[in-house]
Amino acid sequence: MYNKIKIIAFTSVLFVITISSCKEKTTPQKAEVISKLQASSKLSTVEYVVTKVISAEKKRLLSDKYFFAETKAFIKAGIDLSKINEEDVVIQGDKVSITLPAVEILEFSYPPTAFNIVEEYTSSNGPLDFNTISLAERDALYRAGEVDIRNSIKNLGITENAEKNTRFFFTNILKSSGFNEIYIKFKNQTIKEK
Repeated sequence: MYNKIKIIAFTSVLFVITISSCKEKTTPQKAEVISKLQASSKLSTVEYVVTKVISAEKKRLLSDKYFFAETKAFIKAGIDLSKINEEDVVIQGDKVSITLPAVEILEFSYPPTAFNIVEEYTSSNGPLDFNTISLAERDALYRAGEVDIRNSIKNLGITENAEKNTRFFFTNILKSSGFNEIYIKFKNQTIKEK
């Protein structure tokens, strides 16, 4: 499996503007920080493009039949800020400690438009060729490819990268809001998939 990782730009521009606009000469109050975090809702901090090659072979007496295809899954991960509670934010002067929700898979897409049959390695269908790999068999291969990608999500480093990017994002936002000491942790370390 070939993995391409692409870190996406932070999509929470509204959050940046609203938190930054509350900066005056004092640090924001706890209720203000919580409401602005919750209003941002879902913050996607990483996007992975996972490429999977699927294949099948049918042994036949006269000629074996082959099928090869490249598929892609698009995975976005981040945190759901609407899950932040009052007890998750502790403010003491210019010091803030935030416990963020666990990293989740916010979006998983395995679109048929991203399936590409590798013609040079796939047996062509002739007019009298009834021993080819059927459409139903191909669909089963695509479904198995999706299951394999979903099962490998926990091994792709998504949690670690999403946490790192989220921590970086919030540290910069909170510093610009007047906090000098910032502590960020996550509720649990296991990735959740929706």
